[in-house]
Amino acid sequence: MTAPSRPFRAAAKVPSTQGNDAARGLEMSFENRGFGAEDDERAWFASILWRAFPEARSENELCDLAAEVLTKAKRPVTARAVRNWLRRENTPHYRYVLHVIAMVGAEAVFQILDPERPS
Repeated sequence: MTAPSRPFRAAAKVPSTQGNDAARGLEMSFENRGFGAEDDERAWFASILWRAFPEARSENELCDLAAEVLTKAKRPVTARAVRNWLRRENTPHYRYVLHVIAMVGAEAVFQILDPERPS
């Protein structure tokens, strides 16, 4: 036995707020959550990279170690990319952020949620 068919009803159209948010100058960033600008996000990631590899004694050594650990078969990470993350020139993809957070420990996330809290 099959259920009685219902007439098709189109979903209600929800107006986009993207244009309104852009007009008010809002950004989808940690800035709206109280963490700061994009540079602060990059600085936070650079700091947890250093925490993830405490054996690194120089920026070059850290770049080589991080690139080796973060490289996957289909997604290579170069020492140059890591250097750009450390110097806050580029933002890493979230897959690398999650990997480094897992290495450092989940408490690193609290620096984002509550930056006043001591680490």
